[in-house]
Amino acid sequence: MSESLPFVDVKSNYLKVLDKIEKSAKISGRDETDIKLVGVTKRIPLERIRPALDAGLSIIGEITGTQLKKKLPSIRKYSTSVNIHIISNMQSNKVKFSVERCDLIQSVRREKILSMINYYAQKLDRIYPVLIQVDFSSILKKKGLNYQETLKLLGIAKNYSNVEVQGIMTIAPFEYSQEKTLLTKFFEKTRSFFEKEIKPLITCDVPILSMGMSSNFELAIEYGSNLVRIGTAIFGPRI
Repeated sequence: MSESLPFVDVKSNYLKVLDKIEKSAKISGRDETDIKLVGVTKRIPLERIRPALDAGLSIIGEITGTQLKKKLPSIRKYSTSVNIHIISNMQSNKVKFSVERCDLIQSVRREKILSMINYYAQKLDRIYPVLIQVDFSSILKKKGLNYQETLKLLGIAKNYSNVEVQGIMTIAPFEYSQEKTLLTKFFEKTRSFFEKEIKPLITCDVPILSMGMSSNFELAIEYGSNLVRIGTAIFGPRI
């Protein structure tokens, strides 16, 4: 490891996160195997990613851009079975790369993006999985779609034969980060909408509710999340 890069015990961190996931899963009446872990590696160098892959991490969450294009071949070479999820806001000029080189896009908000994903997936003769990014908070500057917008986009997605919506993704507002009551209500509201409105419309075997990050994944799991996105709790500070 480079001398300029402070040491982080990634394997130990990863195992601690797995232990917390197991405990939170039990609180929610589930098994730890019901919860998928996405290791968020944006701005994390390969030397910090390898120990987590060695320890069993099978899904990586990334943002599209020059850095991912540079390190993706090395990641794929090191682990041929790793899945790459795109978790950043999806821009139209990043869709082609994402569909061709990555395995799932978690951050779909617009029909234009759905249409482009469908176009490139058709060229590859594959069904491409996506999540719709939602935000059911009362914060004005939202990071996802509201109830009506989500249902509308789900209906539109049925028109695209090479796209499969597998669930929803949400990011808890920063304003809720220090207030457990607000955070709990946010997770409860998202889980309730997911169970009542989203799951009946999803055809994949295990519909995905992606919520929870390093600072709040335990609570998110307790309130129904089955996919968490964890970066700093595993890999330490970003470079």
